[in-house]
Amino acid sequence: MLRKLKNLLTQNIGLKILSVLVAVALWLVVMNYDDPIITNTYSDIQVEILNPELLTDQDKVYEVLSNTDTVDVTVEGKRSVIDSLSKENIKASADVSQLTEVNNVPIRFYTNKNNNQLESITGDHSLVQLSIEDRIEKHLPIELSVTGQPADGCVVGDKSIAQNTVRISGPESVVSSISKAKCSVSVAGRSSDIASSADIRLYNSAGEEMSHANLTKNISAVNVTVAILETKAVSIIYAYTGTPAEGYAVAGDPIADHRAVRIAGRASVIADISAIVIPGEALLVDGLDDDLVTVVDIKDYLANGVRIADDESGDSFDGKVNVTVDIEPLVERKLEVPIANIQPVNVPEGFEAEVLLENYEVEDEERGEVVLEINTEGIEGSYIKQDGGSVTGKDVTGTMNVQAYFDQNNSAAEEGIYRMRVSFTMPEGISVKGSTYAEVDLTYKAEE
Repeated sequence: MLRKLKNLLTQNIGLKILSVLVAVALWLVVMNYDDPIITNTYSDIQVEILNPELLTDQDKVYEVLSNTDTVDVTVEGKRSVIDSLSKENIKASADVSQLTEVNNVPIRFYTNKNNNQLESITGDHSLVQLSIEDRIEKHLPIELSVTGQPADGCVVGDKSIAQNTVRISGPESVVSSISKAKCSVSVAGRSSDIASSADIRLYNSAGEEMSHANLTKNISAVNVTVAILETKAVSIIYAYTGTPAEGYAVAGDPIADHRAVRIAGRASVIADISAIVIPGEALLVDGLDDDLVTVVDIKDYLANGVRIADDESGDSFDGKVNVTVDIEPLVERKLEVPIANIQPVNVPEGFEAEVLLENYEVEDEERGEVVLEINTEGIEGSYIKQDGGSVTGKDVTGTMNVQAYFDQNNSAAEEGIYRMRVSFTMPEGISVKGSTYAEVDLTYKAEE
């Protein structure tokens, strides 16, 4: 029995081995047909940067160049393995501890599922390229600007921010190029105060806004307030004080290149302001024999809480006004005042008064009237009337205060002839030199 079994196993041994090999090969063919080796590519796989603190702990910052932290990964393996994978299973990492001298970090590719059953896993590139710089800090003042125009009749008043500096940090090449920090708020159409939060933006010297993944600010926004003020137009009144040098006088009102100004403030503050008065101390002419030419700053004479606003055309005014006070030499003129222009006044009760010019009269033969000559002085322009004609004695009137004469002499009024001073009313800018006297004939009134 054993012999027969032995013969059965040993007979045709070569044929039997061949049969086994054919069976194995057939099994492999069947298996490969059912589960073949395939490849699949997964796009835009993000490379995880490991141990970045190795740089940040040294006050350095890095930037990935040319998007080398994004790779396309190709995986090779059996269909059954590949089919079990999705993009979420594909991983890539770069460990900063393996940083090269040229700032490259090798990429390791793997899957978090069936990784040991893969034939291969590769990427379209194998290095993450880094730019590494020192991290620096910088403090910048925050500039607040407003945009737009407030409501009609309103202007922007004081502006303030809760914090006036910002600290920025980041790559040296980026931070060193930043020159300004700004925030802005719109006042378009507003008629009341604004309180809001404004984002802080960074700019280089060319006015271009700066941003960077590694650029940080200690604050990203700041609280701002903007006052909105009402406006009104008011006149400017100029006064001068003092006496020019002997023989000289001021010729008219001060001349200024601004006679009105637009002011701004709270409604309750500017409501009662109708004019800005420049006091005489600002225009002092004492002892001058030539024109006073000076600059007056209107802002020095504004009430608290009031400021100068741009005019309605948008032109700005800094408050400085050019002012001139004309000073001219005095000239002398003789004027002949008709007797009819001189009247006694304040005559005591029960008396009548008549002006006598017998000792002072001058006969004007051409006019056929008695006149009183007086010496006057004034600047040349004072003797020219608005209609272009010259001032004459007819433009002068005079009075003689009878009762004042007796009061001054502590005496009672009686009939008689009295020598009294004549007070003249002169055209503007002209004065009488010395004193002029005339006689008054005082008589009792006749009974009716």
